[in-house]
Amino acid sequence: MKIYEKLDTTDEINDNSKIVCIGAFDGVHLGHQELFKKTKDLNQEFDIVTFDVLPKIYFNDSLSPLVSKIERIEIFKTFRPKNLIYLNFEQFNKISSKEFCKFLAENLKIRKIVVGKDFKFGQNRSGDINSLIDYFGEDNVYLLDDFLINNEKVSSTKLRYYLSSGEIDRANNLLGREYCLTGKVTEGRRLGSELGFPTANLLLDEEVFLPTYGVYYGIVEVDKKKYNCITNIGLNPTVDYEDSVKIEAHILNFNDDIYQEEIKLYLKNFIRSEQKFKNIDELKNQVMDDIESVKKYF
Repeated sequence: MKIYEKLDTTDEINDNSKIVCIGAFDGVHLGHQELFKKTKDLNQEFDIVTFDVLPKIYFNDSLSPLVSKIERIEIFKTFRPKNLIYLNFEQFNKISSKEFCKFLAENLKIRKIVVGKDFKFGQNRSGDINSLIDYFGEDNVYLLDDFLINNEKVSSTKLRYYLSSGEIDRANNLLGREYCLTGKVTEGRRLGSELGFPTANLLLDEEVFLPTYGVYYGIVEVDKKKYNCITNIGLNPTVDYEDSVKIEAHILNFNDDIYQEEIKLYLKNFIRSEQKFKNIDELKNQVMDDIESVKKYF
């Protein structure tokens, strides 16, 4: 898979496929994956076209993407597109829907397009499925209906809702995989070690949308090996007065030194919300209870 970064409205690609799927693909959930499968069914050689900045984040910088760019690329690769093409959203947001279609046809040499029914493009989101049909012809535009799980539409908005409400298992169902955080283990205050529960403090590679603060059961992948863990995401209100979010994983039955190592943290089940305890002993007792409570998952 060849990757083209941040194409502007004057760039051209000659070595590309004639059929593409286009979208923001925030989270690369099962609905997006169905779009890739549909495109590949039409032609084994296809391209994925997306944007360097997710549109909803461009217009609302308080939001973060559901997954990192690295993870998005890893998922894209599994569908084996010929090219992954990132468009410069700031530029393409300023052109008309007709100019957008003209760019696809003349600069990217695209002949067939697969999109979801909610796809919008061009200045003021003026372009839609009908704009594509008018330009490329009805036989060359393929529309994918909403992808449903248990009669529920799979969407990035619904994913954010489930993550924000602690329903990590339902979010994972929409993703088709476990929600994942990737980063490097950094040195913390070692309070966990003092309590008897050493933690791997995760510094994320990229800023992503975090689930609600609380304690989770999950899996840590270290050097391609996987271990059960219990993870706290939040502010540590009992012992910390800094207003900064921390991601701390206590890896069960694990004593290796992994400082500065890259790890992946997969969240599987929500245990409880973050809370402030009266003292350290009360916190320690709760952590022991949390560890016992996650054993039912493995």
